[in-house]
Amino acid sequence: MEKEGYQVENKSFTNLLNADIALSEGQVDLNVDQHTAYLNNFNKEKNGQLTALTKIPTVPMGLYPAQKHSLKAVSDGDTIAVPNDPSNTARAYQLLEKAGWIKLRSGVNPITATKNDIVENKYNLNFKEIDSSTIPRVTGDFSYVILPGSVAYNAKISSKKMMVAEKIQSDYYLVATTTKKNAKTKWAKAVQRAYESKEFINYLKKHNDDSYWVMPQ
Repeated sequence: MEKEGYQVENKSFTNLLNADIALSEGQVDLNVDQHTAYLNNFNKEKNGQLTALTKIPTVPMGLYPAQKHSLKAVSDGDTIAVPNDPSNTARAYQLLEKAGWIKLRSGVNPITATKNDIVENKYNLNFKEIDSSTIPRVTGDFSYVILPGSVAYNAKISSKKMMVAEKIQSDYYLVATTTKKNAKTKWAKAVQRAYESKEFINYLKKHNDDSYWVMPQ
C-alpha cells in the first residue's frame, strides 16, 4: 500500500459492533476483523451498507482450556463461555458438536443454530453467551471457553492451546470490509490487490508460525 502512496493508520475498538458502526459512519475506511456471516447480520440488524472486498487469512474458532485443561476432564454441569453474536454463536455450537459434547437438531441451518437447537447434551453442560471480546478476561469463571480466531489472536492466546478447531466454512473467513460507496475507489482496489498479491501470500507462508492462519480457499 505504501508503495502506491497510501498511508495506513490503525485504530482499535473495544468490540466489533463499535468498529462496524464507526465504519458505517465514515470514522474509519476499512476493517479486517469480521467474517461474511457477521457482516450480513450487521447489515440486516443495523440497516448497514457494508461490503466485503476480499477474503483474508483467518484463524479458526476453537475450544480452549480455562479452569480445565483437557477434553477428558469434562464433567457433568461444566460451564462453557460462548460468543453471543448470532453468527459466532452458531459456530460455537457446531464446534461443541464436533467435540462430541452435544448434538444439534438434524437439518439445522449452520449459520443460525442456537442453544434451542441442541437435542442432546451429554454432560448437561451450561452455556453462558457473552461478548466474545470479553471472554479472554474471564476464563477463570468457566470450565472451557470458545474463542473466535480474531479474538484469540488479539488476546495473544497461542493456537497450540486450541483443543478442538473448526473447519472454516466459506462464510466464516475474515473479509476486508468497507462501505458500498467506497468499494470501487482506487484505495479499496489497492487493498484488494495487496491481500491477493503473491508478495503477501509468500510473506504469510514464511511467517505463519504454528500454521496459525488459514489461507482463503
